[in-house]
Amino acid sequence: MKKVLFLLLILGCSLVLQARANIVIDVETGLAIPGYNDVRIPNNDSQTRFSLQKDLGLSPTLHSRLNVHWQPSPRNRISLLATPLVLKGKGKPAHNIVFQNKTFYSIANDDFVEATYRFNSYRLQYRYVLRKEFCHIRSFGASLKLRDAEISLNSSSNVATKTNTGVVPLLGLEAGYRVNPQLDLVLEAEGLASPYGRAEDVFVGARYDLKPKLGLKGGYRFLEGGSDIDEVYTFAAVHYLVLGFTTNF
Repeated sequence: MKKVLFLLLILGCSLVLQARANIVIDVETGLAIPGYNDVRIPNNDSQTRFSLQKDLGLSPTLHSRLNVHWQPSPRNRISLLATPLVLKGKGKPAHNIVFQNKTFYSIANDDFVEATYRFNSYRLQYRYVLRKEFCHIRSFGASLKLRDAEISLNSSSNVATKTNTGVVPLLGLEAGYRVNPQLDLVLEAEGLASPYGRAEDVFVGARYDLKPKLGLKGGYRFLEGGSDIDEVYTFAAVHYLVLGFTTNF
């Protein structure tokens, strides 16, 4: 429900802003491939630190990403981003897993464990657009990220779920190199780190202008981060193969 509401909010904002100039809609899809995914919840010695990827075999899935940009002036750009992600896995762990004070038994008990990893991200972004590129940097700024996350395990004997919703700040920049009038190599990065955790979202790829107001994009995106606090220990990485388009209004 939250995902639908935020997507409707973004689409509604884009419709309202279409009456004004400089609206760009950026859509991505492709394959999300799980990397490492380590968990211990709660983060104390009574619980098991385990891997959703190695122990329960998270599977690749299709992903989607919607970013609506509004540039009210040449130097300022405001964006709304929605990027939901749900990864699922199923396996027989090689050892017992204690998660949320519940035990999920090992392969010796012939008990399958199903895992769900949800990490939906919604961001309000601001970028200051440089008048002239500096070392290929085109813009920089900051974002507020709303994290809507869930980790759940389900077996024939137990069910346990941990959800987490919070807002974190990110710093960001965009850089690029124009190969020719149609082809543009781009780098987009957001991230921030603290003693309690970190978050990174990096895209490297290319855009090709088919028409003045329509472009294709493709490349690789890397999402990584997590938290190490008393409540949770969870760090994960996801690799994205990206294909998308941009259109101007």
